Amino acid sequence: MADSKRNEKVLTRALGLPECITITTGAVVGVGLFTVGSAQVGVMGSSVIIATIIAFLLVLWPAAIYGELGAALPLAGGTYAYAKRAINYPTAIFCSWNYTIAQIGIGGSEALAFANYFMWLLKALHIDCSIDPRIIATILMAFFVYINYRGIEIAGKWQNAFMFFFWGASLVWFAMVIRNMDFTSFSPVLSGIPANITALAKSILMIWWCFAGFETVVGMGAEVKYPQITIPRALCLSPFIVFGVNALFQWFLIGLTPAASLGILATTDAPFAVAMEAAGIVGIPLVILCLGITFGGDFSTMNPCVTGPARYMYVMANDGSMPRIFGQLHPKYKSPYVSVIVVGLIAIALIATGSIAVIAAMCAFCQMTCYIIGYISYLMLQKKEPNLERPYKVPAGKIGAIISIVVYLGLMILALDRYALPFNIGFDIICVLYYFMYVRKRPIPQESVDIELLTMQTAKPSTTEQDALDKQYKRWKIGAISVFVISNMLFVAGFFL
Repeated sequence: MADSKRNEKVLTRALGLPECITITTGAVVGVGLFTVGSAQVGVMGSSVIIATIIAFLLVLWPAAIYGELGAALPLAGGTYAYAKRAINYPTAIFCSWNYTIAQIGIGGSEALAFANYFMWLLKALHIDCSIDPRIIATILMAFFVYINYRGIEIAGKWQNAFMFFFWGASLVWFAMVIRNMDFTSFSPVLSGIPANITALAKSILMIWWCFAGFETVVGMGAEVKYPQITIPRALCLSPFIVFGVNALFQWFLIGLTPAASLGILATTDAPFAVAMEAAGIVGIPLVILCLGITFGGDFSTMNPCVTGPARYMYVMANDGSMPRIFGQLHPKYKSPYVSVIVVGLIAIALIATGSIAVIAAMCAFCQMTCYIIGYISYLMLQKKEPNLERPYKVPAGKIGAIISIVVYLGLMILALDRYALPFNIGFDIICVLYYFMYVRKRPIPQESVDIELLTMQTAKPSTTEQDALDKQYKRWKIGAISVFVISNMLFVAGFFL
């Protein structure tokens, strides 16, 4: 293939640090926090902060590991690309299959969460609406397919807008409802921890799901500017931001919910709206909350949940493990538009189930599987390619990868969901059959190898650009650490007041 033709197949590097952080945090802060994650407040009360700290620690080292991988191999497909290089092709396909299902599932459940909170928004505005939430969710998914069809630059700009709107609306809501806080709902810090280890593991898994997706940006590694610098910085800061956001909202949820009503939160699809109604806080505060959750939190998660899996499908199509049409780039927008459309159609099929809880459990299992393969890839790359240029290196990375594998396996086993497990087994069986019937005898074409080599040829910033990147990183670092510290201090204050 001529060089000009190969260049036409290479994705455009258009994402900077703000986009990488908003994509990463946006992929995480959404459906988990405002549905099954916040529902754990109904299970654990104020002890939920313990599960949140554990979940934070479970992603801190892994995020840094993915930062090292993303800087060394800034390719589309993330874990798929790493596993293909470090382990073997079949494992990479199995990993990509699980990741794609998980991200599409998150996008579908996010659309359902939007529909639920949107109905509460209409209720707060005294607008009577009896539309099936699945219809609203389907329309919303079509909107995000259109955004991503238009290309990564447009999707990145929208992502920034969604996240900044969410943070702005959140601050306004915090200021409006803080006077309604009742600290009698804060019980001793360890009092709400379930005695049953399985119940505790499931609560931790649902809180962990509020952090899952921390590696989303590496799936778009081929579209990140100066990835050797930008990807590690984004992945090292994002867990602190996500922790702060989760802890702040949990703190308010505990303080606003009457103690007698805390248990109700465990079984509702819209815990924050239910809590405010139970506390008699309606009108403008409820409107602001629902606006922030729907048009900020939900939107910021749905966007990367279309972008990410479409990139996995794109690179797999180039390798010949998916129909080649999925690898087509739009001639104008340079987006893998066929893959984007297919992602939307699968998400709409999941939306039809109407169950956020089952989708959440299924997706968490798929993501755990993908992460474990990622950690194994990290360890094997250390051995197979010791001379691979690694612009960023994780402190004690090998130990961190081994610990993460053991902990994630244990959590997967303890938190198995008997309703979701048949879906996971079914998807994996289909994957194995698909490989043996369609992929096994198809070698990776030279064209795909050439495109990967072209993608690895990244520019380095000039001295002026490096200074600007460093200043930008410093600002984001101050913000991330500040929200982390403030959220912890508020919980400490809640326990003592």
